[in-house]
Amino acid sequence: MRKIVVVCLLMFVLVLPVVSVAQSSAQTDNIGTPRFTTDSSLTTVPATSKTVAHWTSSFTYQGVTYPYTMVGTNPATNSATTVDIAIIPFDFVFANGNSLDATTKVSNVLGSPNFQDATYTSGTTQYGDAVQRAEFWPAVSTTSSAWHTLINPAPRVYPTQVIQVPQNQATLLVGSVSHRLLALMSVSWFSDRLHEAINSLHISSTTLPIILTYDTFLYQHSLNNCCILGYHGAFSSVNGNGNQQIQTFAFAAWTDPNIFPPGWADVLPLSHEISEWMNDPFIRNFVPPWQFPGIPGSCQGNLETGDPLEVLPHPDFPVTINGFTYHPQTEAILPWFAREVPSSAIGGAYSYPDASKLTGPSQPCQ
Repeated sequence: MRKIVVVCLLMFVLVLPVVSVAQSSAQTDNIGTPRFTTDSSLTTVPATSKTVAHWTSSFTYQGVTYPYTMVGTNPATNSATTVDIAIIPFDFVFANGNSLDATTKVSNVLGSPNFQDATYTSGTTQYGDAVQRAEFWPAVSTTSSAWHTLINPAPRVYPTQVIQVPQNQATLLVGSVSHRLLALMSVSWFSDRLHEAINSLHISSTTLPIILTYDTFLYQHSLNNCCILGYHGAFSSVNGNGNQQIQTFAFAAWTDPNIFPPGWADVLPLSHEISEWMNDPFIRNFVPPWQFPGIPGSCQGNLETGDPLEVLPHPDFPVTINGFTYHPQTEAILPWFAREVPSSAIGGAYSYPDASKLTGPSQPCQ
């Protein structure tokens, strides 16, 4: 078993066994399994306008109706929605004086296909919108060619949040292949900092705040349960008498190459979270329980479009803009979750933009 050298915040050297990683490679740091999660305290889909624009529909499978709510407007409206974005870079300062500052990656993020247009089979547009248009191609290709779900390409970038990290909340290491300084951080401690930042900056509930970190990945309970590269969520205000503000949000770690398996780089986590936010903003879209491709017994039951692809090799779909090749993630789309046969999506696809990743509908949980 390969080993990595870890530099602890207490400034002594530890040697830890490498956690087994799906799609592992001798060309990666092998620090843990890259994955994602969600964070929501909502128990129902909010009946309020004090949140991001959203619409509701449903599908039926084996006699059961599954409602879903998505960002934007119904494709039948042939209208475009643009959601304001707040970029909040985190600069983590560790006890030994090292820091990991996401400010250095903001310009790359804003230049990425998440914000800038590129050409896809569903149109020339932003990456997340391209996925949505492919998902609802019967409408888009006929009566609703002007339908879009966009994020503001010129978001407000808030002042960098400089955060001092206690010794017992993170571990620093230098990647054995990437040679990058990395941080493995407690997800619970990080989550508190995320909520504090959103609340202290008074982000509008109609805006999506994106917390951006740099080569900082989260673990649950112990280093052996790493690494969360992003999550999205929603929470409500205390007051409102049934019409509370609902704040949606996302966190994504800019990820340097060779830390994780091939393709897991730069804006893959951000594209994963933006697409999932568009498809399941309040994390209340339940679908027939589905099995992760090729992993019997590993199942979920929600419309989280990025998760089914995270277990596959090369989940990325490279897109080059202004000479920089980004690696957004291919997404599972609604017909995969609804088990449509054939798929009503563009070209009969179940995943997009790379339709070869998922060639049939989701499989029931076994």
